[in-house]
Amino acid sequence: MERFNLEFTKMNATGNDFIVIDNRNQIVSADNREHWKKLCSLKTGIGADGVLLLEKSAKADFRMRYINADGGEVEMCGNGGRAITAFAHDLLEPKKNTYQFETMNGIYECSIDLTHGYRLKMTELYDVDTIKLDSLNIKNKHSIYMNTGVPHCVFEVENILEYPVFEHGKSVRYSPIFPKGSNANFFEVIGTKHLRVRTYERGVENETLSCGTGVTAAAIAAAKFYNWSDEIILETLGGRLAVQFNSDFSEVYLCGKVEKVFIGRV
Repeated sequence: MERFNLEFTKMNATGNDFIVIDNRNQIVSADNREHWKKLCSLKTGIGADGVLLLEKSAKADFRMRYINADGGEVEMCGNGGRAITAFAHDLLEPKKNTYQFETMNGIYECSIDLTHGYRLKMTELYDVDTIKLDSLNIKNKHSIYMNTGVPHCVFEVENILEYPVFEHGKSVRYSPIFPKGSNANFFEVIGTKHLRVRTYERGVENETLSCGTGVTAAAIAAAKFYNWSDEIILETLGGRLAVQFNSDFSEVYLCGKVEKVFIGRV
């Protein structure tokens, strides 16, 4: 196995935890799948839902590369985008209130303010309701498929705190109707424009405390189901997030706090 003397920062975004690395000098390769899988392991490594690499970009303030806990690189992570913006704000000069960053699929923008913490503009929303979910045999009130940077299935269910998220989420993730897999999100309405959400994440292969692209998908789904507007509050196992949007969802923002947990060397 390739060996590193590597400095990292552990970041937490409403329970989604990340190993964040300054890779502007290309000190590590995103392709070393087994290395990242080992570092993300809770028992034998640092422990994280994924790895964020901050790299140079010719198109934006920086480039974000996101590697899941299984070691595989994927297109986007909403909470990761907020976490790496907090990391960039500490690292880069001059300090800014708004940063643009490049991903595998496009350019994202994240701003910092006292009310919302880190407010990420979710620039990708497509394939809405292009795949029907009835064949998945998930008992639900409503369901919808969409891509908010990565694919998500969203189900409105009852008794969300007792719901078997791992079992049903895994069955969705590995369903043959998704050749590359899909994330699975389950929500319950707990008030007007107020949801509780739980997510099974592809690549982590388990339930996570929070998923930014997942709560964005859940908010958009609920807005469509109930004709809600402007802002939805979402409670995850890791904390509270808000999703703000306009009437046609051409502008969608994921808002929430980010914490630096510790700095280390491995």
